[in-house]
Amino acid sequence: MINHPTMRLLVMAVGPALLTTACSDSGAPLDPNAEPTVLLSVVPEGGATNVDRFAPIVIEFDHELMEGMQAFALLHEGEVTGPEVDGSWALGADRRTLVFTPTAPLSPNATYTIHLGGAMKDANGRDVNLQEHGDHMGGTWASPGMMGAGPQGGGTMGGAMNGEHTGTGWGHATNGSYGMVFSFTTGS
Repeated sequence: MINHPTMRLLVMAVGPALLTTACSDSGAPLDPNAEPTVLLSVVPEGGATNVDRFAPIVIEFDHELMEGMQAFALLHEGEVTGPEVDGSWALGADRRTLVFTPTAPLSPNATYTIHLGGAMKDANGRDVNLQEHGDHMGGTWASPGMMGAGPQGGGTMGGAMNGEHTGTGWGHATNGSYGMVFSFTTGS
């Protein structure tokens, strides 16, 4: 316990600022007035056809994402319940861009689905707004029915998802979805 009045005052004045800084992702204090981060672009957009099989998948946001959010982005073969495509998602140095690079070129004339988790967070710890522009880029909310998720969030549909991408970090805070999906078809 701090008994000296000056020290007690100093701890009361500086303590909250130190705690906020220590708990923020970038070392800068969190901005309680910041607008939530918005999804700006998805390349390729949902519904795109004849997509270059060799091009990376690029997702852009208007503000920085929290470190580690690349874990809530996937590329599936076929539908959202299809197998994951081998490759890696990377959060850009600006923390506003996610880039997927497949380990091999995508198959020709095939359908793929980009899946962004519904509980992605920005650098201020707020949910990322996927809907504001996502709908206009061919995005669709990944409903529990699409995911084969039962009422407990576990996989059904023959275990297609096995609850793997319907658990913590995938569920949207308010609409009950498991994020947003964008399906596209490659060229030959």
